[in-house]
Amino acid sequence: MQFKKILVPIDGSEHSLRALRAAQALATCQGATVTLLHCYDRIPMLIGGEPRQELTQELLEEGRKLMEPYAGVLSDAGMTPEIMVREGRPGHVIVEEAQNGGFDLVVMGSRGLSDFEGMLLGSVAHRVLSAAHCPVLVTR
Repeated sequence: MQFKKILVPIDGSEHSLRALRAAQALATCQGATVTLLHCYDRIPMLIGGEPRQELTQELLEEGRKLMEPYAGVLSDAGMTPEIMVREGRPGHVIVEEAQNGGFDLVVMGSRGLSDFEGMLLGSVAHRVLSAAHCPVLVTR
């Protein structure tokens, strides 16, 4: 199976870094591109107008800053990653972006920042595995 576009969700966890390294190895072997995706929670509808715009801008900037070290890992390997920051529930956003962006593969960590003891598979990873149109590689 040939992969040309790989999507890597990033939440700042060690699991994200492991997923990134796996995606980097696959992309190098297959000549694929890598896109990093960070999701932030929806902003409550009670916040509107200028405060909403300011909060949205702040969350976008924080998301980009969060992904800088991950993008640096790929840049150091001679790759040019695309970076996306989206609003919404991570599981849903990842599935939508994978479909709409024509990705061949999603590479993600088995758990994120909410690493509950005893949980075998995180809820976001479970959602993506269940709903994605393409293969999903889950790293530990």
